Amino acid sequence: MFKLFLLAFLFFTIPAYAENIELFADDGLEWDQKNQKISMHKNATAKTPSYTLVADNIEALYKGKNKKIYKIFANTDVNISSQTEKIKTDKMTYDIDAERIDLYSIDNPTTLESSDSKITARDEIIYYKNKNYATAKKAEILHSGRILFADNIKIVFEKKKDKNQLKLITATDNIKLIDGEEELYGDKAEYNPKNGFATIEGNVYFKKGSQANLSGGSIVYDMNTGIAKILPNDKEGKVKGVFSTETSSKK
Repeated sequence: MFKLFLLAFLFFTIPAYAENIELFADDGLEWDQKNQKISMHKNATAKTPSYTLVADNIEALYKGKNKKIYKIFANTDVNISSQTEKIKTDKMTYDIDAERIDLYSIDNPTTLESSDSKITARDEIIYYKNKNYATAKKAEILHSGRILFADNIKIVFEKKKDKNQLKLITATDNIKLIDGEEELYGDKAEYNPKNGFATIEGNVYFKKGSQANLSGGSIVYDMNTGIAKILPNDKEGKVKGVFSTETSSKK
């Protein structure tokens, strides 16, 4: 078995960045000129100055006289690495012109790691690189030791010193936010990583170990100070709190 290597800068470029792309494969490369498609198998690699994509199977579509690659498909042990993120998934579609990456979990969770966070999804992650945000389904996000679980999550990034960092997280459905011993539940959440504030609405429940259980319509929680403000469902509603008065004794 030999490694087939194609210097793609001779005829393939990515229009969004005008980057050259190199294609490698251990088990052969198929060039379908009629359908304007390139297929690679076994340890297939697509490499540009900005990112490296490795997978068992990679398929690239191109167009025009300059044969510009505009879409890449990959499946099985897909790994993408760049200066700003690391991605691992089972299946990927990359629309280069739109700078949109669709990542699908089939047998294994999909992960997207930036400089200060990690998103793990059991369903899918859609990453809009040019708009600096991602959406995830049936996912969790880890940031500063805190974990947010939800069925639907939207993450907005901002670039600082050429690195992607979290700017804002919004989530809906089956919310669970864990910060040490503290657990917050609800229907809708917004988390600001800059100031450490989390706002959760709808069937809110706040738990701190065996010390306290609070419930209400919404909660504003300062994760830096540990101060939580519980609000009722409506003007006539009430909040409920149960606090433990147990003390430990030493013999």
